[in-house]
Amino acid sequence: MDYRRLQMSKGGSFLLSLPKEWVLKNGLEGGAVLRLVEGEGGALTIKAEGVAEAEKGVTAVIREPEGLERQIRANYLAGTDTMVIDLGRRMTPAMREQVKTAIHKLIGLEIVEEEANSMTIQCLLQPTSMPVKSTLKRAYVLAAGMHKEAEQALVNGDIELAEAVSRRDDEVDRLYFLMVRQLRLALRNLSVAEKLGVGPAECLDLRMAAKYVETIADYSGAVADSVPRLSRKEVGRDIMEALSELSGEAYRIHEEAAQALFKQDVKLAEGVMMKSTKLTEGLVSVDELLMSRQPRMAALLDSIAMYFYQIGSHGIDLAELVSGAKV
Repeated sequence: MDYRRLQMSKGGSFLLSLPKEWVLKNGLEGGAVLRLVEGEGGALTIKAEGVAEAEKGVTAVIREPEGLERQIRANYLAGTDTMVIDLGRRMTPAMREQVKTAIHKLIGLEIVEEEANSMTIQCLLQPTSMPVKSTLKRAYVLAAGMHKEAEQALVNGDIELAEAVSRRDDEVDRLYFLMVRQLRLALRNLSVAEKLGVGPAECLDLRMAAKYVETIADYSGAVADSVPRLSRKEVGRDIMEALSELSGEAYRIHEEAAQALFKQDVKLAEGVMMKSTKLTEGLVSVDELLMSRQPRMAALLDSIAMYFYQIGSHGIDLAELVSGAKV
């Protein structure tokens, strides 16, 4: 805790010195504009409005050719605005393709300069232009749609639909990476957090919620990827019906959990958590039917059952975020 003495100038104005560390941390200098917000109980908040939001202008230089995609993603998630790839030698077509693949998976990145030995990537999306909660809702709608269509592809043996489901996983990943970037920036910059409409305490829960939604999409994609490997003749109607029932229960769980999360409905969230036993019973029912099946097919079907079970499990995790936030 730091105490400062209020001073009066000869002209009658009141002066208060600011901590040097805070001034430097926020990149301020003489003439910078500050915003004063009066709160309850005599509180006065000083905000560095003159600072470009989210550390704008931060540049990272990438010099290692190995793992270009990983390095670009790591800098993006850290909130870097400009990335200069300078490997000290001519970039091969394969390297350039890696860069283009990486930026395709990250919302807002564009190649702004390209030379024989280097490339410059810039994030053109302001961190506060897309509210985090709206982005989370969009990601959930996509993930829920993937789950529903993955089940349809499984039941109907629709390989074309299954392939379409798998392709949509990239879009959920793009939204997930954007949310991680925004939330990290919000934790470091109160102005960004305010404009995004989230408090520091919410950031952790939203980060976890985003991961659960992204994982629901991943497991839905895994179900879809399994469809071409299934032999319809070997599956049997009884197993397919059991898988469909398990999937339906998982869907109802994460659908209600998402409603509870977006509405902050604790009662609904607690009702979702009570469905854990029914979800487990659905998995056991599938496993019992698989005991008499050929081992290779049984293993594949058991994997699909586990994907549906995990989807439901992450729905319960979403509900727990709502219940835990009110404790």
